[in-house]
Amino acid sequence: MFRSPELLFRPDAIAIVGASDAGGGGWPKGLYENLEHENFPARVYLVNPRRTELWGRKVYPDFASLPERIDLAIIIVPADSVPAVLAEAAAAGLRSALIFSARFGEGGDPAGAVRADALRMLSAETGLRIAGPNCMGALSLPNRLLLYPTPRVRRLPAGPVGVVFQSGGTFQYWLEQGAARGLGYSRAVSSGNELDLDMADYMDFLANDPHTRVIACMAEGVRRGDALMAAAGRALDAGKPVIMLKAGRSEEGRAAAASHTGALASDDKVFDAFCRKFGVVRVESLDEMIEASLAFAAGRLPAGPRVAMVGYSGGAKGLFSDYASDIGLPLPKFTAATRKKLAPLIDPGVQPDNPLDTGAGLARRYEAFAEVCRIVADDENVDMISVQGQLPFAEGTEGDPALFLGVRDSTDKPVVAHNRMSQNVNGVGRAFQKAAGIPFLQRLPEVARTLKSLGDHAAIRRRGAAPFRATAATGSPVESVLADHGVVMPKSAVARTASEAGGLAAEIGFPVAIKIVSPKAVHKTELGGVALGVTSAEGAVAAARGMEGRMSAVGVEGFLVQEMASGLEVIVGIVDDPQFGPCLALGLGGVVVEAIRDVAYRLLPVGRDDVTEMIAELRGRVLLGGFRGEPARDVDALAAAATGLSDAYAVLRDRISEIEINPLVVRARGEGACAVDVRAVARIETHR
Repeated sequence: MFRSPELLFRPDAIAIVGASDAGGGGWPKGLYENLEHENFPARVYLVNPRRTELWGRKVYPDFASLPERIDLAIIIVPADSVPAVLAEAAAAGLRSALIFSARFGEGGDPAGAVRADALRMLSAETGLRIAGPNCMGALSLPNRLLLYPTPRVRRLPAGPVGVVFQSGGTFQYWLEQGAARGLGYSRAVSSGNELDLDMADYMDFLANDPHTRVIACMAEGVRRGDALMAAAGRALDAGKPVIMLKAGRSEEGRAAAASHTGALASDDKVFDAFCRKFGVVRVESLDEMIEASLAFAAGRLPAGPRVAMVGYSGGAKGLFSDYASDIGLPLPKFTAATRKKLAPLIDPGVQPDNPLDTGAGLARRYEAFAEVCRIVADDENVDMISVQGQLPFAEGTEGDPALFLGVRDSTDKPVVAHNRMSQNVNGVGRAFQKAAGIPFLQRLPEVARTLKSLGDHAAIRRRGAAPFRATAATGSPVESVLADHGVVMPKSAVARTASEAGGLAAEIGFPVAIKIVSPKAVHKTELGGVALGVTSAEGAVAAARGMEGRMSAVGVEGFLVQEMASGLEVIVGIVDDPQFGPCLALGLGGVVVEAIRDVAYRLLPVGRDDVTEMIAELRGRVLLGGFRGEPARDVDALAAAATGLSDAYAVLRDRISEIEINPLVVRARGEGACAVDVRAVARIETHR
């Protein structure tokens, strides 16, 4: 499943192909000078058939003339020449290549697509590992291997963060900005078009790399969903958080979706479900990715999600409370013992609440402020703490870093410092942060999101990521399989003709619902194929005949006569995503769910804890607890139906691509939930 980029990051022999002094040497010279600056961490050869000497070194005409087998070739030649150059190099024993050259199909170029296919075929036939093409290089900081064409990367420090960017233009900029904030890097790669090595391969490598503790990725697309899930699972098992920024969000549903679930489960929603399952920390911006990388690189995870914030600004307290409320970040009350200890230390008249505004009197009383922070960190209701702190521009202007270090060492909980706004950070600030032993995060919205990410990731780490496994298929009807897994159906019967509907309705008991039976009618309500609240046998026959006349074109095969169920309408459905596999959607609204789009998503398998979290994400969750005189709903029955559908799909996957219960009527607490309408979409082809 995985292809190793080992020789990209740890080569012994490198060839720069396209080395030239034309135009001042350009990127080939920049790469050479970076290797020279680091005292050549690998043996370097230059290849160009039109040169014999360059930069004081011998230049070889081709790979066959080189004195040894090459581990890594850096390719900077015109795109038309790349396939032939690599074919010759592979014949001479080349093991991997880093291709800077562009024009390999990006932007829909037909000639470039042909070149890309040639490289894929060469890789498949020879085992040649290819990074790129159309990329901006790679860095391996532990051995100071700077395969990048400008000198700016020489300032980047080694550290625990591994980086994979599909965006070459953003790659160096983010690395520099992160380093300015105190990040250090293990390996970093701009993955380009990913004709061979892709994000999953690099993530797998970093999950096993002893120099890497945190993996930061920017994705523009997913090549292999199954491999990416496997790599994320390995990183989770290895205790290495993956921080992910994904470009290209879309709220549009799939154009070819046959069910409400399929239309709702956009690529981005399913990607988000992937992140949740494997503890991938999804961030919203490049700035937030720096904050999250700093926080996770500190190496501590909380035992729970509860946060305490300590500062000396009432405005910051109010803003942080708002941001925490927006994202569901718990800010617990301090214990009585903590409040008693805090009262004499903070400004008179200030309440010892969380978030804590100590009052301006402690803004320059650094030791007293540190003591307050230690007391808060010791509170049993608190799982992690954020303390106000700004990095200095000059020595001695912002207190003693040892006091922050003392707060950190007083507890095993995560401790971060927060600044209310962004600030520039220089060498003095970075040295202060290092001495303080905690990350100094910027901007309160990002601080709140990062702390929530710490809690969420820690919870998934404790729980683990259960794999989805299809079980032995069965030929039983879908409804029977659902019933076997605890999904409760209403009493129902199928009338072959309209005249039979009246007698069956009487047997079931009024009121009833009448629905057409037709494989061509997925959304029966929209087509006029549903009659609700029928109260007599005559009414049932009339309703069925009316549908028969209106809908003869869709091929009416009969009529489902069904017990009426009343309660809160919910949708629970599964769509089999081509990248990430089965994904369950749970939302409020029944037939109008596509309009209100109040839906949560999880990759299968789905357990009770997952359903509880999904319900908590819904904007309309208050309706389940009773609202405006309505009774509280049977949430246990809702959870049983959702988990039952998840378990049933393991049996149905080989023949069903989408399945949906819509509506699932959730009755009053203790009265259960009823799958009023089940619609399944047959799989057209045998599953992969």
